[in-house]
Amino acid sequence: MAGRMTARTRFAVIGGYLGAGKTTLLVGLARYLKEKHGKNVAIITNDQGHVLVDTKYASEAGFDVREVVGGCFCSTFPEFVKNARSIVQASRPDVILAEPIGTSTNILSSVVEPLRAQYPEEFDVAPFLVVVDATRAAGLDRSKRLIPSHQVKEAEIVLLSKMDRLDAAGAERAVQAVKALAPDAKVMPYSARSGQGVGDIASLVLSAERSVKMRQSEDHRRFAAEKSAMSWYSSTSRLVPSDRVDLYDLAASVLRAAADSFPPDDLAHVKVMITSPKVGAKMSLVADSVQTDGVRGSRYLGEEARLVVNARVMATPKRLGEVMMAAVESLPSRFTLAVDDMTESCYSPRPETPMFISGL
Repeated sequence: MAGRMTARTRFAVIGGYLGAGKTTLLVGLARYLKEKHGKNVAIITNDQGHVLVDTKYASEAGFDVREVVGGCFCSTFPEFVKNARSIVQASRPDVILAEPIGTSTNILSSVVEPLRAQYPEEFDVAPFLVVVDATRAAGLDRSKRLIPSHQVKEAEIVLLSKMDRLDAAGAERAVQAVKALAPDAKVMPYSARSGQGVGDIASLVLSAERSVKMRQSEDHRRFAAEKSAMSWYSSTSRLVPSDRVDLYDLAASVLRAAADSFPPDDLAHVKVMITSPKVGAKMSLVADSVQTDGVRGSRYLGEEARLVVNARVMATPKRLGEVMMAAVESLPSRFTLAVDDMTESCYSPRPETPMFISGL
């Protein structure tokens, strides 16, 4: 008797530039799919560093999370697929949401296309979604950076984030800017803060709509200089308070050190997460904008906790490392706590070499 065919897992790759709001969307979308549709959702995160705020944040939200570190999905494709299969075997999710590194390029041609072509019996691949910060969309065509506009051109669906920050005229300018770069892409505005549009994205993820776009990849070497100009910092520390400490003030202190040390345009994304058994908080800085991405429990810390810091800044590794390490090491002089057990790394990533490149 022939064995029954296993149902395919719905798979959505959600890309976008640093600070666009990808991780906040992934966690919010996963919650919506679970609470409103009863779906089992898993998440795959990706970064150059080996200590990821995004992984911790998604795990804290209660989801099965795997991470691919040390390089983009495009250059670690076997590891990416291995993690996806591991999730399927472990928790049988209905949906897997995957988030590539914010500086990734050629994701459609080097990740989404191979996934749908090589594993059609295992994964049902949704259209490639790219998150774009609506407050910065109007300047995409004037930006000195090549990567954000390239990411938009690859998209099958563009998700315009942070729409709650724009008036009607600003929202229309954002939509038109995206359409000028990707006239064939569907544009879906949303706000993670208000929840506007998240239900529509969930419906798309659960629909029968599949990725079909065939985009000829661009030479990844075009983007090498832009990527190498950015340094990546990661650190973890143990915090031991001797009295109650305000989580907001603590996280903001680290972000403020970055904001005071680098021009806004050089601050791609700085993320701070503090977690203990009772409380947790995640805050982030993009250019000159600070936002609170998530809070758990009280805003006051009174027990041992872990501090994780990730920073992506246009600066030398030496300069970025000095600023961020000083920000963490100076915390005891500002708050009633001790900092120890610190590990940190800071470097400029090596150029990526996608495993699947077409049209070169």
